[in-house]
Amino acid sequence: MPVNSSSRLTASNELLTRQIHPSQMSDGRPSARSFTPTDKDGGHLSADRASLLHPKDAYERYLHRKQLASAGGTWGVSINEFESFNLCCYGDPLEGSEAHTLVDFNTAGDARKQQSLGKLVYAKAKARGRLHPPPDVV
Repeated sequence: MPVNSSSRLTASNELLTRQIHPSQMSDGRPSARSFTPTDKDGGHLSADRASLLHPKDAYERYLHRKQLASAGGTWGVSINEFESFNLCCYGDPLEGSEAHTLVDFNTAGDARKQQSLGKLVYAKAKARGRLHPPPDVV
């Protein structure tokens, strides 16, 4: 589904979750880069709607898909928090992944500005803490 007004998610406290690869973890925290689109992402950060895919299920699906024994976990940022940075969120259901969403960083400007916003988004996720597995589980 393209990013357009008909697929825009309504501002809410619903969490959009990200899975963090082990290589993106340091001292039990994800890198800020994990919350910024890469060049190949076309300015869109992928996430899942927690209301449609529980953080635990998202984590387990990620492990299976990436063939990992463990990963950095599920981290979340609310739609309202993204909106506070003028980042719009869009439903982008994929085959086998109805919960898939995109956060549009293109309005932020160039890659450097997107990285700056990614650091602010990261701060929200870090303040909330890891959603799954629970913090005391490795």
